[in-house]
Amino acid sequence: MFRLLLLILLLFSVSVIAQQREMDGGACLAVEVKKGITRNLDLSVEEEVRLITNNTGFNRSMTTLGADYSLFNRRMKVGLYYCYMYVYNSDFYYESRHRVYLSLSYKQPLGNFILSWRGRLQRTYRNENKGEYKVNPKYILKNKLELEYHILGSRWRPFLSCDLSNTINDPIVNEIYRARFQGGTNYRLSRATSLDLFLRFDEYFSGKDPRVFSIGVAYKVKL
Repeated sequence: MFRLLLLILLLFSVSVIAQQREMDGGACLAVEVKKGITRNLDLSVEEEVRLITNNTGFNRSMTTLGADYSLFNRRMKVGLYYCYMYVYNSDFYYESRHRVYLSLSYKQPLGNFILSWRGRLQRTYRNENKGEYKVNPKYILKNKLELEYHILGSRWRPFLSCDLSNTINDPIVNEIYRARFQGGTNYRLSRATSLDLFLRFDEYFSGKDPRVFSIGVAYKVKL
Protein backbone atom coordinates (compact mmCIF):
# COMPACT_ATOMS: atom_id res chain seq x y z
CA MET A 1 0.00 0.00 0.00
CA PHE A 2 2.90 2.33 0.71
CA ARG A 3 4.26 1.62 -2.77
CA LEU A 4 0.78 2.26 -4.18
CA LEU A 5 0.66 5.71 -2.56
CA LEU A 6 4.16 6.48 -3.85
CA LEU A 7 3.03 5.43 -7.34
CA ILE A 8 0.02 7.75 -7.10
CA LEU A 9 2.29 10.64 -6.09
CA LEU A 10 4.68 9.81 -8.95
CA LEU A 11 1.86 9.83 -11.50
CA PHE A 12 0.67 13.11 -10.05
CA SER A 13 4.17 14.58 -10.46
CA VAL A 14 4.27 13.48 -14.10
CA SER A 15 0.88 15.14 -14.63
CA VAL A 16 2.17 18.40 -13.15
CA ILE A 17 5.20 18.39 -15.44
CA ALA A 18 3.20 17.40 -18.53
CA GLN A 19 0.51 20.06 -18.15
CA GLN A 20 1.38 23.74 -18.04
CA ARG A 21 -1.40 25.55 -16.23
CA GLU A 22 -1.77 28.41 -13.81
CA MET A 23 -0.52 27.73 -10.29
CA ASP A 24 -1.80 29.40 -7.13
CA GLY A 25 -0.50 29.35 -3.56
CA GLY A 26 -2.61 29.09 -0.45
CA ALA A 27 -2.74 28.31 3.25
CA CYS A 28 -5.05 26.38 5.58
CA LEU A 29 -5.36 27.28 9.28
CA ALA A 30 -7.61 25.20 11.53
CA VAL A 31 -8.53 24.51 15.15
CA GLU A 32 -10.43 21.37 16.16
CA VAL A 33 -11.83 20.42 19.57
CA LYS A 34 -13.13 16.89 20.13
CA LYS A 35 -14.98 15.65 23.22
CA GLY A 36 -15.63 12.02 24.09
CA ILE A 37 -19.23 11.59 25.30
CA THR A 38 -19.13 7.80 25.65
CA ARG A 39 -16.51 5.19 24.81
CA ASN A 40 -17.75 5.11 21.20
CA LEU A 41 -19.32 8.54 20.67
CA ASP A 42 -17.31 11.72 20.01
CA LEU A 43 -18.58 15.25 19.37
CA SER A 44 -16.40 17.82 17.59
CA VAL A 45 -16.27 21.44 16.49
CA GLU A 46 -13.78 22.79 13.97
CA GLU A 47 -12.99 26.24 12.58
CA GLU A 48 -10.94 26.48 9.38
CA VAL A 49 -9.80 29.43 7.26
CA ARG A 50 -8.33 29.07 3.77
CA LEU A 51 -6.32 31.67 1.88
CA ILE A 52 -5.49 31.78 -1.84
CA THR A 53 -3.76 34.12 -4.35
CA ASN A 54 -0.37 33.41 -2.80
CA ASN A 55 -1.81 33.77 0.72
CA THR A 56 -3.05 37.34 0.15
CA GLY A 57 -6.71 36.58 -0.64
CA PHE A 58 -9.53 35.17 1.47
CA ASN A 59 -11.03 31.98 0.04
CA ARG A 60 -13.37 30.66 2.72
CA SER A 61 -14.05 30.01 6.37
CA MET A 62 -15.78 26.87 7.60
CA THR A 63 -17.41 26.14 10.95
CA THR A 64 -18.14 22.43 11.33
CA LEU A 65 -20.12 20.59 14.01
CA GLY A 66 -20.21 16.81 14.00
CA ALA A 67 -20.55 13.48 15.73
CA ASP A 68 -18.62 10.22 15.20
CA TYR A 69 -19.70 6.77 16.39
CA SER A 70 -17.05 4.04 16.54
CA LEU A 71 -17.58 0.37 15.73
CA PHE A 72 -15.51 -2.83 15.67
CA ASN A 73 -13.03 -1.91 18.39
CA ARG A 74 -12.86 1.70 17.09
CA ARG A 75 -11.54 0.66 13.68
CA MET A 76 -14.67 1.85 11.87
CA LYS A 77 -16.41 5.19 12.33
CA VAL A 78 -19.72 6.57 11.10
CA GLY A 79 -20.08 10.35 11.23
CA LEU A 80 -22.69 13.03 10.57
CA TYR A 81 -21.65 16.69 10.18
CA TYR A 82 -23.00 20.15 9.46
CA CYS A 83 -20.77 22.90 8.06
CA TYR A 84 -21.49 26.62 7.71
CA MET A 85 -19.29 28.12 4.98
CA TYR A 86 -18.53 31.74 4.16
CA VAL A 87 -16.99 31.80 0.68
CA TYR A 88 -15.57 34.29 -1.79
CA ASN A 89 -17.03 32.69 -4.91
CA SER A 90 -16.01 32.69 -8.60
CA ASP A 91 -18.49 35.52 -9.33
CA PHE A 92 -16.57 37.75 -6.85
CA TYR A 93 -19.28 37.75 -4.18
CA TYR A 94 -19.10 36.80 -0.52
CA GLU A 95 -21.59 33.98 -0.09
CA SER A 96 -22.95 31.83 2.74
CA ARG A 97 -23.30 28.11 2.06
CA HIS A 98 -24.65 25.20 4.08
CA ARG A 99 -23.21 21.70 3.87
CA VAL A 100 -24.28 18.40 5.42
CA TYR A 101 -22.24 15.25 5.00
CA LEU A 102 -22.20 11.62 6.05
CA SER A 103 -18.87 9.84 6.42
CA LEU A 104 -17.71 6.27 6.84
CA SER A 105 -14.11 5.39 7.65
CA TYR A 106 -12.04 2.32 8.43
CA LYS A 107 -8.42 1.92 9.57
CA GLN A 108 -6.20 -1.16 9.46
CA PRO A 109 -2.87 -1.46 11.35
CA LEU A 110 -0.02 -2.91 9.25
CA GLY A 111 2.95 -3.19 11.58
CA ASN A 112 4.12 0.38 12.26
CA PHE A 113 1.82 1.66 9.52
CA ILE A 114 -1.89 2.44 9.66
CA LEU A 115 -3.80 2.34 6.37
CA SER A 116 -7.13 4.16 6.45
CA TRP A 117 -9.97 4.80 4.03
CA ARG A 118 -12.70 7.42 4.33
CA GLY A 119 -15.78 7.80 2.16
CA ARG A 120 -17.91 10.93 2.33
CA LEU A 121 -21.25 11.86 0.77
CA GLN A 122 -21.88 15.60 1.01
CA ARG A 123 -24.71 17.94 0.07
CA THR A 124 -23.95 21.67 -0.33
CA TYR A 125 -26.65 24.31 -0.70
CA ARG A 126 -25.41 27.49 -2.42
CA ASN A 127 -26.93 30.97 -2.53
CA GLU A 128 -28.26 31.53 -6.05
CA ASN A 129 -28.59 35.28 -5.42
CA LYS A 130 -24.78 35.44 -5.23
CA GLY A 131 -23.81 33.13 -8.11
CA GLU A 132 -24.98 31.15 -11.12
CA TYR A 133 -25.14 27.41 -10.45
CA LYS A 134 -26.41 24.76 -12.85
CA VAL A 135 -27.21 22.40 -9.94
CA ASN A 136 -28.25 23.34 -6.43
CA PRO A 137 -27.79 21.65 -4.01
CA LYS A 138 -24.60 20.01 -5.22
CA TYR A 139 -23.82 16.41 -4.27
CA ILE A 140 -20.24 15.16 -4.08
CA LEU A 141 -18.81 11.72 -3.29
CA LYS A 142 -15.29 11.69 -1.85
CA ASN A 143 -12.85 8.84 -1.30
CA LYS A 144 -9.66 9.29 0.69
CA LEU A 145 -6.80 6.84 1.18
CA GLU A 146 -4.18 7.64 3.83
CA LEU A 147 -1.06 5.90 5.09
CA GLU A 148 0.34 6.92 8.48
CA TYR A 149 3.64 5.78 10.02
CA HIS A 150 4.19 5.44 13.76
CA ILE A 151 7.77 6.09 14.85
CA LEU A 152 8.24 4.18 18.09
CA GLY A 153 8.99 6.50 21.01
CA SER A 154 8.55 9.61 18.88
CA ARG A 155 6.04 12.46 18.96
CA TRP A 156 6.05 12.57 15.13
CA ARG A 157 3.58 10.61 12.96
CA PRO A 158 4.16 11.30 9.24
CA PHE A 159 1.44 10.59 6.69
CA LEU A 160 0.61 10.60 2.96
CA SER A 161 -2.89 10.77 1.49
CA CYS A 162 -4.83 11.01 -1.76
CA ASP A 163 -8.42 12.33 -1.85
CA LEU A 164 -10.65 12.08 -4.96
CA SER A 165 -13.85 14.15 -5.40
CA ASN A 166 -16.61 12.97 -7.76
CA THR A 167 -19.78 14.84 -8.80
CA ILE A 168 -22.93 12.68 -8.69
CA ASN A 169 -25.80 15.00 -9.70
CA ASP A 170 -24.34 17.04 -12.56
CA PRO A 171 -26.95 17.20 -15.41
CA ILE A 172 -24.26 16.85 -18.11
CA VAL A 173 -21.57 14.50 -16.80
CA ASN A 174 -20.53 13.03 -13.46
CA GLU A 175 -16.81 12.50 -13.06
CA ILE A 176 -13.80 12.89 -10.80
CA TYR A 177 -13.06 16.60 -10.99
CA ARG A 178 -10.36 17.01 -8.33
CA ALA A 179 -7.52 15.05 -6.75
CA ARG A 180 -6.02 16.28 -3.49
CA PHE A 181 -2.56 15.04 -2.52
CA GLN A 182 -1.33 15.73 0.99
CA GLY A 183 1.80 14.93 2.93
CA GLY A 184 2.80 15.97 6.41
CA THR A 185 3.06 14.93 10.01
CA ASN A 186 1.17 14.99 13.26
CA TYR A 187 3.21 16.25 16.21
CA ARG A 188 1.99 15.41 19.73
CA LEU A 189 2.30 18.38 22.08
CA SER A 190 0.72 16.71 25.12
CA ARG A 191 -1.70 13.91 25.98
CA ALA A 192 -4.61 16.09 24.84
CA THR A 193 -3.16 18.35 22.14
CA SER A 194 -1.36 17.95 18.82
CA LEU A 195 -0.46 19.78 15.61
CA ASP A 196 -0.95 18.69 12.01
CA LEU A 197 1.67 20.23 9.70
CA PHE A 198 1.17 19.50 6.01
CA LEU A 199 1.64 20.40 2.35
CA ARG A 200 -1.38 20.06 0.05
CA PHE A 201 -1.75 20.04 -3.72
CA ASP A 202 -5.15 20.32 -5.44
CA GLU A 203 -5.26 19.15 -9.05
CA TYR A 204 -8.42 20.10 -10.99
CA PHE A 205 -9.05 17.99 -14.10
CA SER A 206 -11.42 20.43 -15.82
CA GLY A 207 -8.56 22.68 -16.91
CA LYS A 208 -10.46 25.84 -15.91
CA ASP A 209 -9.38 26.03 -12.28
CA PRO A 210 -5.76 26.70 -11.30
CA ARG A 211 -3.74 24.17 -9.41
CA VAL A 212 -3.40 25.17 -5.77
CA PHE A 213 -0.36 24.42 -3.62
CA SER A 214 -1.05 25.06 0.08
CA ILE A 215 0.70 24.87 3.41
CA GLY A 216 -1.39 24.00 6.45
CA VAL A 217 -1.43 23.98 10.23
CA ALA A 218 -4.19 22.41 12.34
CA TYR A 219 -4.27 22.58 16.15
CA LYS A 220 -6.19 19.67 17.67
CA VAL A 221 -7.54 19.20 21.19
CA LYS A 222 -9.16 16.06 22.56
CA LEU A 223 -11.00 16.48 25.87
